[in-house]
Amino acid sequence: MTGTMTYASRREAFEHRRDHILVTLWFFVTFKQFRYDELILYPLALYFAWAFLRDFPRIFPLIARSFILFVFPAWWLLSVFWGDQTGLIVKSGLQLTLTIMICYCIATRLSARDIFISLLLTSAYYGVMSFLAPYLGTGTIARGAFSSKNTMGTAMVILWLASLCVLVDPGFSRKLRLLAVATAGLAVLQIHRADSATATLLAIGILGLVFLLGIVPRSGILRRPWFYVAALVVLGALFLASSWFFTSQTVDPVNAVLGAFGKDGTLTGRTVLWQYATRQIEQTPLLGVGAGGFWTPYDKLSEASRIYEEFHKASYATFSFHNSYYEIAVHQGLIGLFFCVLTVVWTIGSILIARDKSDPIASVFFLCVCAVTLARSMTESDLLAPFALLTILFLTGGLMSRRSVLESNGLQARGDTPVTGFNLNRVGIS
Repeated sequence: MTGTMTYASRREAFEHRRDHILVTLWFFVTFKQFRYDELILYPLALYFAWAFLRDFPRIFPLIARSFILFVFPAWWLLSVFWGDQTGLIVKSGLQLTLTIMICYCIATRLSARDIFISLLLTSAYYGVMSFLAPYLGTGTIARGAFSSKNTMGTAMVILWLASLCVLVDPGFSRKLRLLAVATAGLAVLQIHRADSATATLLAIGILGLVFLLGIVPRSGILRRPWFYVAALVVLGALFLASSWFFTSQTVDPVNAVLGAFGKDGTLTGRTVLWQYATRQIEQTPLLGVGAGGFWTPYDKLSEASRIYEEFHKASYATFSFHNSYYEIAVHQGLIGLFFCVLTVVWTIGSILIARDKSDPIASVFFLCVCAVTLARSMTESDLLAPFALLTILFLTGGLMSRRSVLESNGLQARGDTPVTGFNLNRVGIS
């Protein structure tokens, strides 16, 4: 009996370590594109697809409570009946479905602390390479090892978030927390170098969320009445001061912030792109044109070709509307946009309502992921994009929160189908 239990525990430990390594490798490959990355990406994707099918009976309770995640990919695939790029629609739709399957594998096989470690190691590597890029001749100071400064800014925000979560989580060892101090400093330096307004504001907001939701509750200060009195006094003073300032000064706060980062009122041409998108949506409002149906620069009569010429882009370059909602409305129609927003609302609601109250740092982490995802969705077009790292972290947060509800309801104790085949409360490295 003891030998059987020992063998089972060893098998669980091996499976956990294997999946943790594979997920870390997946984060590494999707964190930044590089040449021949598909040689790693596709075998990993096939493994996770097989793991999803293998564990389907055990994770079905979670799937039954989150089936809404598959509605948007289903609509994406249905657009093959009216879209022009049939092959691209099928390929990208299946990739998005596979992305969601990977989220289930991560949410049911790993803990939040496992994700912290994977992200910390991956983003720290690219942070170091970005720091060294101008000295090695592989990049500039502003964009580091990435293709643009905005991309590097977002990557370093992820490093900043992972570092803070590891730093404030008492479940990690002292050595790992010291490493987090160093990587947090590296993230601040690289965000400063990127000179990205979005990255800077997100880093400040993440620091505030981690402090208010991750540190303040553990200090016991929330149980003291004077804290709430002081908070109300400070908020009232700030409200009065801001009211006086904006009524007595002719300052446009939006343009002032944009000007501080060298941006103009059009957000570097983004508002012009949004006007083009609006006109296209008016032509095919409900169904859209299907994935890849708009960006056809090689067709010199298309609207996309005109946009490429206006923005001085080469025909082979990848371009977008730099707004996820416009991008989705153009390609999947307003119906697809509704399904996308429904998925976003479900995920955020799960993280806020069904969060694991026994692990506040995990809740803080996924709330910060929500903030980064929503902020980026306003200026970039990768919300719910296939194989995108932020998409996986975002959806995994909602699934992990739902998983905690299943565990708290004691499905396994009642003899129902278990969520996974091993202990989901594993604390990871400590």
